Amino acid sequence: MPPDQQMCKVCELPAHGMHFGVMTCRPCAAFFRRFVVLNLDYVCLQDKEKCNLINVRRNSCRQCRFNKCVQVGMTAENVQLNRDAHSNNTRMKNIKTQDLKSEEDTICSNKPSTSLMPVVKIQDKLYTKSILSEIQYDNLYKDMHEVFMSDTPSLTHGYFTSLTPLYRFVEGLQLIRKLQEKDEIKFENRLTMETLVPHWRAQAKRTATLTMHSMAFRTLPLTEASRIYKTVWKNIYRLERIQMSTEIFGGKCVSEKKLAISCERAIHLDSLFFDIEGMSENDCKLSLEDYKTFAERCVEEVAKPLSQLYPSIEEVAFLILMFVLHNEESIKGESLEICDQFRDSIADDLHKYYQKNEVVNYAQRIAKMMEIIIAMKKIHYEDRGGGFITNTKNSKLGITNKPTGCIY
Repeated sequence: MPPDQQMCKVCELPAHGMHFGVMTCRPCAAFFRRFVVLNLDYVCLQDKEKCNLINVRRNSCRQCRFNKCVQVGMTAENVQLNRDAHSNNTRMKNIKTQDLKSEEDTICSNKPSTSLMPVVKIQDKLYTKSILSEIQYDNLYKDMHEVFMSDTPSLTHGYFTSLTPLYRFVEGLQLIRKLQEKDEIKFENRLTMETLVPHWRAQAKRTATLTMHSMAFRTLPLTEASRIYKTVWKNIYRLERIQMSTEIFGGKCVSEKKLAISCERAIHLDSLFFDIEGMSENDCKLSLEDYKTFAERCVEEVAKPLSQLYPSIEEVAFLILMFVLHNEESIKGESLEICDQFRDSIADDLHKYYQKNEVVNYAQRIAKMMEIIIAMKKIHYEDRGGGFITNTKNSKLGITNKPTGCIY
């Protein structure tokens, strides 16, 4: 080490220059940027070795590391203004939000979609035992398990192995969207079980395929990955469809509530009606009211801000991954540590993407994405309350109280 080499004020390894007002190494600067921009929150490990930040490494206490960054003078204000001296090598230029709508219109023109997942929840034993018993819903999870066991795409050879974690997920998004109709997408406003069951199966399989492009997911034991997937897959699908609808329909997604529910089909929410065998006309009407209430929330709270953001495909991948990683109640123990490290990796990838494309002040864009994630989490939690299953069972049993749950 050169005798005049300055040391990082945080970890005391060799520094690389001034970052956010303090002499630090690049890893500590990148860590501080991620912590502030992504609004992360960790709990102190209360471990004598891991909380000692000398020669800090990956398994060090992140809360103590952030506290040390603040103690030595690194400031969040500098992150918001993107004044990191490390970026002096990059030509700084102001870019309006719509400037990210580059490359292809199909990648960056986004407006809302409200996916329709469970008009009748696929796990609902009431339907399995009666009218729809021949459909064998259990096979849907068997299909997912086969995808997980396939080990596709390969991690040992091919193009996929050369990609960073964020771009591996981008690859998955592009794969499941290859058959996406846009100009000729078909509107189908009468929804029946004959329409919905194959729709659910196709979307479940596509979402499982997409999930296999997440290295955090593939690192987990199969049983744990399957458990987490069953908890969040419907809302991964919904979020992806909401974003895709913003690309297909533009502003009409919000103003006219046009929503792409699959690669082939779309609905016009105001013209939608249910024709579910075994349910009375009145019960279908009540369920539709529930559905529309929930779907309109998705349009207003998720689709509308997405349509204003115009995210790139990289940002869409980041958005979906962060939604999954922020469902902490579904991820526990060693899985949580794996997911934390993966979150750091995709944050680094997104930062490099912004640098490469000379996007300054991107903290505002990430803040908007985090607001969308929070809105989607609220919808996810309320959906898991099972309001629609209760309402549907009540309808089938002849209980006529007005439903209070949501089915989107």
